[in-house]
Amino acid sequence: MTDDAPLITLDEAAKLIPGADADTLKRMHRAGKLVCYRPGKKLLTTAANVDAAVRTNYRATKVMPLSRPDAASMERSKAALDLVLSRLPTKRKAARAKARPPGE
Repeated sequence: MTDDAPLITLDEAAKLIPGADADTLKRMHRAGKLVCYRPGKKLLTTAANVDAAVRTNYRATKVMPLSRPDAASMERSKAALDLVLSRLPTKRKAARAKARPPGE
């Protein structure tokens, strides 16, 4: 810890991370992912420690650009959908099957 970095509570540190709360930071500390200090009963950390923990433990998800399907893949998808839909029982077939007594 450097002397010029002010210590902040975990509640204050949680405001630096969108979607995080003090309990999240406590779990990170218990897992060894966040450096904290306990001069009394409260856990304290620095903004630099929070930033370092986020940078080393979490990475941004890569967003892949959507590609346009070609005509061949569209035809295959359409054929597969038609096949599945043709195998589904229709309401008429299901009604006839229920109306028929077993054994016919």
